[in-house]
Amino acid sequence: MPRKLWLLSIVVFITIILFVGGCQTTAPLKIDLKKTISAGQLKEMVKDSSNYYHVGFDWRLEPSEDVKMYIPLLNYVDRQTGYKFRLRVFPHDTDIAQEMVTGQIQFAIIGPLSLLRAEKYGVKSLVIGVTGNGTSNYRTMFVTQPKSPIKTIQDLRGRMLALGSRTSTQGYLIPRIMLAQAKLSLSDLASFESFQSYADAANAVLGGAYDAAALPDTLAEKLASQGLVKIIAISDYYPSGGIAVSPGCNSAVVAAVQKALLRFDPQGKDSKGLYKWDNSEMPKGFGPVIGDPYASYRPWVKEFGLIK
Repeated sequence: MPRKLWLLSIVVFITIILFVGGCQTTAPLKIDLKKTISAGQLKEMVKDSSNYYHVGFDWRLEPSEDVKMYIPLLNYVDRQTGYKFRLRVFPHDTDIAQEMVTGQIQFAIIGPLSLLRAEKYGVKSLVIGVTGNGTSNYRTMFVTQPKSPIKTIQDLRGRMLALGSRTSTQGYLIPRIMLAQAKLSLSDLASFESFQSYADAANAVLGGAYDAAALPDTLAEKLASQGLVKIIAISDYYPSGGIAVSPGCNSAVVAAVQKALLRFDPQGKDSKGLYKWDNSEMPKGFGPVIGDPYASYRPWVKEFGLIK
């Protein structure tokens, strides 16, 4: 089979597994595409831009699914605050921090690593996500094919590893921490690659192109429960991502958004109209930011040189 067709078949397969298999049946959603704008379309909206607050996001599973998942959240914030919000979609390698500083977006749904990279610009965490276990913590897992001879993280030496984007916490930062704690570095691997999304990293292992992949705990456990992968290493719990706000954003708007997010009840009164919210990093909503929730990451980020 030609390589392009092979890759396409794998992508289609994993997409079905992630977003259809094992999920509750839901009626087709009517997504208002005007709620998303690209960088090119922004120029056409300059005359109206003052009427909206723009929200960016780190790619997580697959961009089109991320968009469908986040738009209902913005609809909720619209209703709760009386302000208007629009989702902006950027290429995967866009520096979200820079977009916030330059005023292209005022809010961002981002992970801890992206936030730490943005702090020097005055970007602040507004709320932190509450994960499926009821806390604001999550894990990363290394997975391989079920019949792979790889059994432990030490067996990754000399192997090919699929990682997430270099701005991803669960897909890149935590895996780097796991390797370091096992006395391994990237140079001990045969090769590694950072993929645009977690689905891409999973595809790399399912298709046999890579020996192992670093995946979010929820995705790894779902694939493992279906017999598609074998989990060989599990990280400690680390603080999850949330929503950040750019410097200079109107204080009244910030307060209203924060209040709405803290009241958001995706598994109760606000569940209607949500799209596969359990696939998000905050399936149980949001909690307040207390102290420095990302302190445990800071020495590692410095050691790995992940902040310029």
